Amino acid sequence: MPKLSVIIPVYRVENYIERCARSLFEQTLEDIEYLFIDDCSPDKSIEVLKNVLCDYPSRKPGVKIHKMDQNRGQAEVRKWGILNATGDFVIHCDSDDWVDKGLYKALYDKAINDNAEVAVCDYRITDGDSIIGDVKGCGASDCDSFFERILLQKDSWSLCNKMFSRKDCYKSIIFPQGDMGEDMVICIQLMSHCRRVSYVSHFYYNYYQNVNSISNKKDITLCLRNYERLKSNTDMLIGILNEMILPKKKWIINGLQFNATISLLHILH
Repeated sequence: MPKLSVIIPVYRVENYIERCARSLFEQTLEDIEYLFIDDCSPDKSIEVLKNVLCDYPSRKPGVKIHKMDQNRGQAEVRKWGILNATGDFVIHCDSDDWVDKGLYKALYDKAINDNAEVAVCDYRITDGDSIIGDVKGCGASDCDSFFERILLQKDSWSLCNKMFSRKDCYKSIIFPQGDMGEDMVICIQLMSHCRRVSYVSHFYYNYYQNVNSISNKKDITLCLRNYERLKSNTDMLIGILNEMILPKKKWIINGLQFNATISLLHILH
């Protein structure tokens, strides 16, 4: 059984996947399973990936490339990866992002040393040339407080800077339906199973923000579609939380609803 499974959705990243793949294959942690999932990408992303892999023969046994039967979106791709991961821990990486080579060893060693179900690091937001912003991964010293901070969006619910125990956390997961807020739905469910959190205060993950991407353009049709997707996943999560959270913490759900409303209004702005 590998120490870690990394789930990487692949779709229209021909210009970026080499940078991502090299950063993954050069990790100092050994015994990693890489799940690259081709969501029927129409470009040469997978061809580029295979060419890069030739430079890292020792990584080939740990690399699995799967192609979806049709284009299904990131939520379904991640679901496939989660259901097929075999590592002790699981983490996600977007294929236009990249990571520092010490990331996974630092998180794995910290989680093992602390006997923690989740290990977290900081991340940078970058346009590829310069840093747009730095995001602190964890603003709490205990798991309950971290859970609340994620619910209230005081800390990020990104899955890419959080390594979760597969056995302890990935159980009875209700998967999101759309591609807006899917990290929110999954991360909060995973956090509900955690007793201990380990935090590595270092900017190991590089989140690429393409200011010219379609998702950053204010097209009314796209905005309305994203609105419906985020609303659907928010409603799903609130239903899950109503079953999960004790009555004395119902205020947390109200906070989540408020923050989700702000996010929805921002999409339509």
